[in-house]
Amino acid sequence: TNKPQGKQLLSNTRWLVMDEVDRLLHVKKTRTDKRSRHEKPAAMLAAAVSRLTVGRVQVIAASATVGRPLRRELSRVLGLHSSECPETLRGEEDAASMERRERSAEVTHVGRAVKIPDAVTNYVMPVDGSTSGSLLTSAAFAAKNILRPSPGRDASGRKVLLVLTRNCDIKVHNAMGALRHFGIQPEPRSLLDALEADGTDRLVEAHRKVSGVEGVGGAKKQKGSVDSGDESGYLLVTHEDNTRGLHLDGLDAVIVVGRPGSPDEYTHIAGRTGRAGRKGSVLNIVSFEQAAALASWTKMLGVDFYPVDESELGDVLNE
Repeated sequence: TNKPQGKQLLSNTRWLVMDEVDRLLHVKKTRTDKRSRHEKPAAMLAAAVSRLTVGRVQVIAASATVGRPLRRELSRVLGLHSSECPETLRGEEDAASMERRERSAEVTHVGRAVKIPDAVTNYVMPVDGSTSGSLLTSAAFAAKNILRPSPGRDASGRKVLLVLTRNCDIKVHNAMGALRHFGIQPEPRSLLDALEADGTDRLVEAHRKVSGVEGVGGAKKQKGSVDSGDESGYLLVTHEDNTRGLHLDGLDAVIVVGRPGSPDEYTHIAGRTGRAGRKGSVLNIVSFEQAAALASWTKMLGVDFYPVDESELGDVLNE
């Protein structure tokens, strides 16, 4: 579209939906973070729409983690005064309760718009040694334990997602080689490869760029694809950056290697399991130092982290 037509199109916009908005904007993680010299494309588009519609456009910005920095950045992009931060509406809050909150004399702060499901149990397993190799070795034994059938328990249909954090600094293809070396069954697979084999290859590129796909399933299955039904289990491996917006039907457990970058990132990772009322478990494999840092997030996340030893994994995660 040429420039006049583009302006006309943007000036006629009435609704603007920004999903995973905290990834679309430059949100300062700390007070010392410097603002990027270049705006992200989504910020440029939102600013243009707000300006050309003279504020008539309705902006719906969605994220599981909504904090003051994000609200301030969204206000700046939309040309609003700092006192006009957009309202935050929780998923379970209807229009009537929102109106009552607006009329209330009390000033309430709504932080995370979505919390970790109550059906999710969060475990932490500190391991000796702070190297990435020691963390991955412990993760391999944990995955093998969860997926291995034992007397009175059939693990053939168990579905496990292993997430590599930035802190562990391990590439997915390197982790895949190490996990295969331990002889884990079913054989570990890269999440992106599984999505591609599932017939969702058009979504894979979007997943790599913005970390937000619909999930495995819904397309015609091909040979070697991941079955989201109840009969077939799997172990999928991915990076921390690729978990947002991801839906895997009936995911039983998430193994997190290393401490996630922030409480917000942990919310997105833990939220992959325990969906639609199902029970789920998250096992954090970290160094003792990282375990202490993880425990400091308890109040912010509203969850408890239960210490677990490697010898207890079979009883705890499969009860």
